[in-house]
Amino acid sequence: MKNAFIGVFILLVLLDLVTGYLHYQVLRQFTKPLILLSLLLFFGVYGRQLAKKIYRYSLLALFFSLLGDIFLLYDHLSPLYFMCGLIAFLLAHITYSLVFLIQGKTIFKKEMGVVASLLLVYGTTLFIILQDNLGALKIPVIIYILGILAMAVSAYSRKDQVNHISFQLVFIGAMFFVLSDSILAINKFLVIIPGSHILVMGTYAAAQYLIVRGLFVGND
Repeated sequence: MKNAFIGVFILLVLLDLVTGYLHYQVLRQFTKPLILLSLLLFFGVYGRQLAKKIYRYSLLALFFSLLGDIFLLYDHLSPLYFMCGLIAFLLAHITYSLVFLIQGKTIFKKEMGVVASLLLVYGTTLFIILQDNLGALKIPVIIYILGILAMAVSAYSRKDQVNHISFQLVFIGAMFFVLSDSILAINKFLVIIPGSHILVMGTYAAAQYLIVRGLFVGND
């Protein structure tokens, strides 16, 4: 059943990509939330084999992500929706970080410092590029960038502490998350990117699936 889910998940992602590409905004109110809702239900059923803290924090991360998706559907109506979406995803990154740090046993190695430094340079560069267009959102964006970078670093902390394939899937998923949010931010605050919807949702859906699938590896 776990392997069969990927077919359903890909179908839901493709459905949202098509509705977004065709600008069917009414339909997107259903297709976009369905992506995370399906993943949330899937994990809710099959994730019970994981340790309780891992299971509960992961469910929370998926739930906050679902809330973020819903809020961002309406960010064109009011800046408040964008802010609520930002907060929801920040909470998702925090809870994902807790999951990864628990599994990584918070063992900090020298190479983690290198990874953290590279990600910090990337995040700083992105902020510098965007800052003139952020207005009142400068501080919230700084906090959000630090949150998602912390999530990526904590995903790396699982190296040598979990199944190797599990580590790879989760870390690649975390990097896809960073990429997705970067494209979204550049498209929103800097310049319109052709096909941005496909790029953002494609990398985002891949990120969430890879993280969830990675958490299962070694526990199947």
